[in-house]
Amino acid sequence: MKTSFKFIIAIAVIILAAATIRSFLPRSEETGSVYVEAVSDDGFLKLTMMLEKTKFTANPREPVEINLTLTNIGDEDITLTFHYKSKFDFMIFDYSQGAYACRWSYDHIEGPVGWAANASIYPINITLEPPEMDTIVLRPSEKIGQELIWNHLYFHGGDYQTQIAPKGKYRVEGFAGFARFADPWSPENPLRFFEYVSPNGNLVSTVLQTPGIDISLV
Repeated sequence: MKTSFKFIIAIAVIILAAATIRSFLPRSEETGSVYVEAVSDDGFLKLTMMLEKTKFTANPREPVEINLTLTNIGDEDITLTFHYKSKFDFMIFDYSQGAYACRWSYDHIEGPVGWAANASIYPINITLEPPEMDTIVLRPSEKIGQELIWNHLYFHGGDYQTQIAPKGKYRVEGFAGFARFADPWSPENPLRFFEYVSPNGNLVSTVLQTPGIDISLV
């Protein structure tokens, strides 16, 4: 009996020590998966953005994984035409600045001056994806998706997304097609849009945007 009692005490001490050590380790607060969605004006396509949680450690930097999915919610096939292999985008709104502070496509996708980064003068090594026509047929209920990562790099008072975002509150907004800081819906650059012919025969050129999901770097 004495041996069994000592064994139980030893196990309890180990569990207590493990819990104490864990309390000092940086960790994210799990909130469960969070979803938002947007449906095209004609009701044929749905864009969904999903995050596994909404709180992420700032030190060490914990990547924010952003899953975007475009689904044919109509009853007929839809042919989508994109101008790049990458089909999705996201923007980060910084509540402390009161402004957008990061756009994924800016330093990943080629585009005109002011719409995309200039890789030759960028202070870190980046490779910009060139335009490439990509056509996809989605049958009813079929979908395409992409996971994009925000690694906490953003800009503050400069032209480069190379600063590390501090702890605080941010908002993630997802796109099918590509965003633009000043006006996500501006037709200034047609390559931002993807196109499809709706079942009623209309040619649609659009960028779909989800509502935002608030996250925190802690």
